[in-house]
Amino acid sequence: MKNFTILELEKLKDTAKYKKIEEGIYEKLRDDGRYSPPCIALSMELEAGENSQYPLEDILDKYLVHVEDFLESEEPSILKYIFGGGLEEIQQLKTIVGKRAYNEEFVDEDGQPRVKLVIA
Repeated sequence: MKNFTILELEKLKDTAKYKKIEEGIYEKLRDDGRYSPPCIALSMELEAGENSQYPLEDILDKYLVHVEDFLESEEPSILKYIFGGGLEEIQQLKTIVGKRAYNEEFVDEDGQPRVKLVIA
């Protein structure tokens, strides 16, 4: 995956429903008057041979975030999601903007083939 960018969604700019924490990070106002955990909307592009599951699953695990919403995209190779999680986790996820994420195979010290997430 490459070309991670922050999406500026109109719905997140609605101050009656969302509160901006920092650039790209928002909290949603719940029915009980409290705010939900933070979220960020990101767009990313699949590279040749990638599917939408990996390395996305590994990114979710690494940053301890979850997908809150799947957003429509005109291009099948462009994925758009709203991610949710704790503030520190969302801030860490935000550091992926402008980088590339991919899975790399390696052999561990026991000779077993493994896969690791690389963010560069």
